[in-house]
Amino acid sequence: MPSYGWIIIGAVVLLLGGGIAVMLIMTLPIADMVFRTQFTRPDGPAAGWTRGVCSFPDNEENMEMHRQGMAWAEENKSAMSEVSIENEGIKLCGQYFDFGYDRAALFLAGRAEPCTYSYYFAMPYKKYGYNVLVIDNRSCGLSGDEHSYAGMKEYSDVRKWIAYLNEELGNKKVLLHGICVGSATALRSVTHPDCPECVEGLIADGLYETFYETLRTHFIERGKPVFPVCHEVVFKIKKLTGVNVMVEGPKKDIKKYTGPLLMLHGRQDVFSLPEKAVKLFESSPSANKKLVWFDEGMHSHLKIVAPEKYDETVGEFLRRLRSE
Repeated sequence: MPSYGWIIIGAVVLLLGGGIAVMLIMTLPIADMVFRTQFTRPDGPAAGWTRGVCSFPDNEENMEMHRQGMAWAEENKSAMSEVSIENEGIKLCGQYFDFGYDRAALFLAGRAEPCTYSYYFAMPYKKYGYNVLVIDNRSCGLSGDEHSYAGMKEYSDVRKWIAYLNEELGNKKVLLHGICVGSATALRSVTHPDCPECVEGLIADGLYETFYETLRTHFIERGKPVFPVCHEVVFKIKKLTGVNVMVEGPKKDIKKYTGPLLMLHGRQDVFSLPEKAVKLFESSPSANKKLVWFDEGMHSHLKIVAPEKYDETVGEFLRRLRSE
């Protein structure tokens, strides 16, 4: 017959387990709402998912990035053509700016951003001798699908875009420039065994260790409890992609990337933490890598607060690639 001590311990375990189960059941609707608003294409035009719409119109820096990018696209509209490919039965759309070069830069924006978001970051590339491809992520702009997958399906799309730039549009070399989730997506793309060999380098703005990590920091920054909603959202992503974003992502992928790497990171970034960026950089086996710090600027806003430094840093990296 068991002692009273074990009976008490068993009762406590049952009570705690029951409490956790009740908590999970009660928070699932919150996780559903988060997933629906942040990872599912809205019905009709919506900020951040539709071409030509600023994702954060109440933020002056975002609005200025949007205005400058749209003005650049207007100035270069004669060089632009609408392009599309298909991957996994999904039609994917983008815009190609042909400036007459034999190299191209492919821009990968963050979650829920269409191709027009990338105009701002593409602005100096004509001067550096690159054609430009900006793309609508899945579920954004004119591209198909209903969800954003934190890069865990989109990286397959990127490989197809790289091949399209090389084989169909005649670009001998392709550079990837990613922002936030786009950085992680780019890294996962170029470290896949089937990635085309024409990739000449990667620029990663605001790279994080795992998507869970950046999701967690978003919850913290907004004063929301991380457990269990954040974990329930991660579970939903895994159901759609088969990938556990708590463990998979740049933290593992960067150890496989040996090509040229430029990491751009802000010391004030509260979403892609600076100390994590240092660990990522140190984990890279690349013999041609550089980490450049920006003392000011929130996440994804490094260029708007230090445009000359940002563009000059990118330009120096590109010039070094062309001289090799």
